[in-house]
Formats: sequence, C-alpha cells, structure tokens
Amino acid sequence: MKRRILPTGLALIALLAPTALALGAEEAVASGTWTKKGYRIAGNWSLIVDNGARYLVLDEGFKTRKAPDLKFFLSPRPLADLGDRNALDGGAVLIAPLEAPRGAQRYALPDDVDLAAFKTLILHCEQYSKLWGGAALGLEP
Repeated sequence: MKRRILPTGLALIALLAPTALALGAEEAVASGTWTKKGYRIAGNWSLIVDNGARYLVLDEGFKTRKAPDLKFFLSPRPLADLGDRNALDGGAVLIAPLEAPRGAQRYALPDDVDLAAFKTLILHCEQYSKLWGGAALGLEP
C-alpha cells in the first residue's frame, strides 16, 4: 500500500504559507533600550514597518512610573543635549500619548514623518515638563 505523503505535505505548506508571509512582512528599522533621564524605563523598543505602515513597538518588559500626560516624541537632537525644559525644542514630533505604564504596546507613527531627520526617541511628561528618558535611534547614514 502506497502512502500519500506528498499531497498532505503540499496541503500543509499551502495552509501555512500565508501565515509565514504575514509574519515576514514586519521589518525592524531600529531598536534598543532606554536611557534614564528623570525616571527608569525598562524594556526594549523597536521601530518597525508592517505592510507599509510604521510603528513604535514596546515589548512585554516595558515598565515605567505612572504619570499624567506622558507622551512619546521623536527629536532631531541627541539625547545628551535634552533635559526637562528643552526636550521638545528644535522640532520634536509627537508620536502618541502613552497608553499604559507597563506591557507590550504598539503606536502608529505619523505618515509624514521622515525618520532620517530624527536622532532620538523620548518619553516626556508635557504637563510637568519632565523628560522621563529616551534612546538614540541610530538611523544616521
């Protein structure tokens, strides 16, 4: 009696291929860890492109102190040059308000943002002008 392994194998590949392609569509553009300025930020972050859309992604290890009005920004200035009062000077662009002080999260980047024009990702409390921390994007050519 002959076994029909090939057709079953092909069927399995056909079923899994769309999933594999969908998973492969996500590409990391930059990633890293946080540098403390005012408060500790744990976890890793990445900027990804997923099916043409760009996102800031925080991993499940993300954790920071809860505060009002925390927001993510991109800054054209190096993190070493930024402090509480000048963090948003010089062309910083809002990504999104922080949704939760811990856990995996994903934020869409504005479509019109040229990532090559920015050096730093920052987390900043606008209400109290407090720079939580940030990270170098490392996108310079």
